[in-house]
Amino acid sequence: MDLRITRTRNSIFSAFLELRSKKALERITVKELTEKAGISKQTFYLHFKDIYDLADYLENDAIEKLISDIPNPELFISNPAEATAQLCYAFINQGHMFNILFPANDKNYGLLTSKLEAKIKETIFKGHPELNELSYNVKVTMLIQGCSNALLQYKNENPDLVIQVIADTMSSLSGK
Repeated sequence: MDLRITRTRNSIFSAFLELRSKKALERITVKELTEKAGISKQTFYLHFKDIYDLADYLENDAIEKLISDIPNPELFISNPAEATAQLCYAFINQGHMFNILFPANDKNYGLLTSKLEAKIKETIFKGHPELNELSYNVKVTMLIQGCSNALLQYKNENPDLVIQVIADTMSSLSGK
């Protein structure tokens, strides 16, 4: 990618994250963002359709990075408890970005867990399309939604203990 494009996008991302850390997504305007980023509105619209498109891009990118922290996606099948523990630790390590993009409320947590679930399923089914059937989808949904919500709710208590309980529960439920 052209260095100018990279710089422009980084300016947009930085300005957005700064604004998002202080305001609800619905209250951020393109005008405000472009002023903070030092670019024109026209330049912004060359990169994104609107603020929601930008937010979606950054949310998806954060989830991609989170999942890429698991060195072996096969762990989701062979050792779901270990994959879950690694995912939880990656989430804790990248927590600041997630706290900005998905502030603590049910709507944002639901969005985060749904996007996370979709990306994990995509990762699993890319390597194992034969698993993409109803019973496996239900199992994966239940495990991801349950683990994600438990981590989000208790991440500030005792993260190591919370992750251990989640991994142990995952191990019991998955039989692995």
